[in-house]
Amino acid sequence: MENHNSPLIETIINNYAPYIFNLSLKLTADPDKAEDLAQDTFIKAWIHIADLKNETAIKSWLRTICINEFRMMIRKEKREATTYIESVEELERDGTLLADYPPLIMDEVRASEEVANLRNGCFLAMTRRLTLNQRTVFSLIDMFGLPIGEVSQLLDLTPKAVKGLLYRARMNLESFFQGHCSFVDISNPCKCTAWMEFMKDRNTFQEKLRQKKEYLDYKEKGYVHDPDTSQKILYYYRNMPEQRPPQEWFEGLITLMEDCYKGYK
Repeated sequence: MENHNSPLIETIINNYAPYIFNLSLKLTADPDKAEDLAQDTFIKAWIHIADLKNETAIKSWLRTICINEFRMMIRKEKREATTYIESVEELERDGTLLADYPPLIMDEVRASEEVANLRNGCFLAMTRRLTLNQRTVFSLIDMFGLPIGEVSQLLDLTPKAVKGLLYRARMNLESFFQGHCSFVDISNPCKCTAWMEFMKDRNTFQEKLRQKKEYLDYKEKGYVHDPDTSQKILYYYRNMPEQRPPQEWFEGLITLMEDCYKGYK
């Protein structure tokens, strides 16, 4: 395949940008960082377009680039190590506890579009309270639908260790939402409308999230798994609507690629 092929890159961007942006959003849990990560992914793809031998595998090729760029982004920020802070042996033992549930059919709590968007933002933001590796595994499997085997290859971990990370991620999120989210249990104290004014200032919200250093840890609370709560939480994560980057982002990225292409002609 010819290197630095501008028409091909533009086609790839138009066809796969929403997919890569949504993967970036789930990995970073931050819309601004998602735009940067998606852009870095396509820049790296443009540089290495000659390495793409099979055009039918573009999606998985871009996905791998995106995950690698995300890990590099975290390493550059130096906010948390990219190594596994959990013991692999302990993860593999936890992997035996992972339970699979059939898809939940439920009547959603009726909510306005504004409240639903707020809920989705809250659920996405809470993944930032997972360890990096728990967030990555949870995002790829429970939010993005990749099989455990493929994720184990991408992260160079055994399937049992991936299952352990997924189990811990689910338990940590479950232990938080069970006592806080009214969409999980109507008797819980948190009502999305109470957060509406606060969430209108997204920059303030994001900064408060960045300042949080503690991770969710269900073991500290002595939390006991509740299958009903788990199914409801997974339902909301798995049915989180896809988002599309703004048109200005598309136009800016294509312009950047075209300028680079001209420089190589």
